[in-house]
Parts: sequence; structure tokens; C-alpha cells
Amino acid sequence: MPLVNINVWRGMSEDLIDQIHQATHACLVQAWGIPKDGGFYLITERPKAWMRINRTMWGIERSHHPPILLQITSSPRSRELKTTFYQLMAEELMRLGLRKEDLFISITPSNPEDWSFGNGIAQLLEQPKN
Repeated sequence: MPLVNINVWRGMSEDLIDQIHQATHACLVQAWGIPKDGGFYLITERPKAWMRINRTMWGIERSHHPPILLQITSSPRSRELKTTFYQLMAEELMRLGLRKEDLFISITPSNPEDWSFGNGIAQLLEQPKN
């Protein structure tokens, strides 16, 4: 189950923030097979002056519109799963009327022992017994 930080400009409508959250979760369900009823999302609104992003980088021309930055901490995922998620997320943002050029995603892998979902135990270390 990934931990997702969604960073947006302060002042973005709550409805749009909800749509971005729902789109992110739907894309993770589709691309990575995470549970539909799961998810850990932190949504942070930042003043425009605190999100300093180069307008041109890697041949991408960003706009003056609000950027969407996703920081995801997750168990290791394959290259294919990551790139599938990137593509799905870009498509979903365009469906919401946002520009795919204004989407930035960073994924940080972690190990099973790096997670505790409650009760003071590392659930990902527990293997089902056959």
C-alpha cells in the first residue's frame, strides 16, 4: 500500500483536489493492483511561492497553471508498473482539464520492514502460511 503525498497550490478548489485524489487512487488500483478500499494520501496545499519548478526541463514546457506533484513511497515496483502508472495519471489529469505537462511524479521504493500499518507490527514481513 503506497503512501502518497499530493502537493498542490493553495487555493485550488476542494472539488478539484478531490478529483485529483480519486484519479490518483484509481490509477494506482489499475496500474499496481492496490486494494480499492485502501490508500494513504496526504494532501498538502502550498503557497505558489513555495513550489518553485523550472518551466522547461527534459523538453517539457510547463504552464503557469498549478502543478501537481505526487511523491509516492512504496514497496518496490517494476519499471513497467511505474511507467503504466505515469501514463494513466497523465491521461486522468487531462480528463480533469489539467495539463499532463504540469504533472510531476517521484517514486521512492522502500522495504517490507519499513512499514507498519498499525498494532506495532510490520505486516508486510508476515508471510501467509500455506
